[in-house]
Amino acid sequence: MSKILRIDRQGCCEQRVYDSKEDLRLQLIDFHSIDYDEFGDENDENYKPIENFTFQEILDYGDWDYETITDEQAKEVNNETNY
Repeated sequence: MSKILRIDRQGCCEQRVYDSKEDLRLQLIDFHSIDYDEFGDENDENYKPIENFTFQEILDYGDWDYETITDEQAKEVNNETNY
């Protein structure tokens, strides 16, 4: 089985492992909902609620990336990020 590694292309958050792309999508929506709600304009014709963002849309919105990794690689990442 594989895991999903979150990669922050801006370098402010450490890497984190998720069980699925959907888990990562939901976490990123939660993470960005505050700034999106603050700056999003519901009256804009192109407005889309952040909860409806696809996986790729939420990655692009926050300048994130991901990598599919093995369970063994996930254990290594978790060991590196857990102090």
